[in-house]
Amino acid sequence: MHKLIMSVAWLSAAVVSAQQLEPAVERARELGREHRYAEVVELLEPFLGVDDPEDRYIVMAELGRARFHLGDYAGADALLVEAVALRPQRVETALYLEATSYLTGKSERAYAIFREIVASGATDLYLAVTLPGERRFLADPAVQSILDELHRVVEVDIETGGAFGVEIGQPQEEVERRLGAPAAPPGSALTARAGPYLTSVYGFDEAGALAHIMLHNEHLLRYTPFRLRLSDELDWRSPPESATRALGAPISTAASEDGIVVMVWERETVRLTLEFGPPRPPAPPGLAADGPVLRVVRIEAR
Repeated sequence: MHKLIMSVAWLSAAVVSAQQLEPAVERARELGREHRYAEVVELLEPFLGVDDPEDRYIVMAELGRARFHLGDYAGADALLVEAVALRPQRVETALYLEATSYLTGKSERAYAIFREIVASGATDLYLAVTLPGERRFLADPAVQSILDELHRVVEVDIETGGAFGVEIGQPQEEVERRLGAPAAPPGSALTARAGPYLTSVYGFDEAGALAHIMLHNEHLLRYTPFRLRLSDELDWRSPPESATRALGAPISTAASEDGIVVMVWERETVRLTLEFGPPRPPAPPGLAADGPVLRVVRIEAR
């Protein structure tokens, strides 16, 4: 009888704990959005002993993220290792583990996670390169080796105006389908981002046809696996002189005091504008540190 009472009491405590966890996690996420990470740790640490695997994963993941943002990378790493072991398919937790691994000297584990993320077909690498420290991470030869091996070439058709499987003149519904974008109000521009950075923009005319494409080469280079290729002689690494050799003399060239160079060419049905300028430091490998390098590609219907 005594054992039964003890079992019932233990079960009751476990149920109370489970009931308390859900509102605690919701509150912790609110605190996280407000960057009050020390309060997240104080709130969730009492739940570290929960037995349910999903509950345990949630607590470990939230605590690991909070400790990461508090600068306790070793403490975060220990929590995230267990969280990822419990739920290896949860990408965001793996991204934080990649970061703590890199920042605590476990570089090989960080490279392995980064390689798996890029190889999975991910198109937004913003967190993968910024959480471990963008400058150091992107300058790491091992990271660049992974990107060089697994990058995806985007062919830009400068004669007909095409990129990412769409082409100037196509109806909006077709462009949305090909890009995998949700349906938008007629005439609305479609945008793609990596983290907070615009990577491409697709605009439509009054008839609902694709009228212009803008590709942010530098953002694509830093935060995605995509690499632009405009011709055999012209790609994401090319300086202005290479563009002139590949495309001939532009119809106009404008230069500003801050090093921005804008060059325009016209083809039979499209106008091509290339914007060059100094890259944000540090310049990724393959780009000149003092520029100018290709920053933006614009294709418009003539």
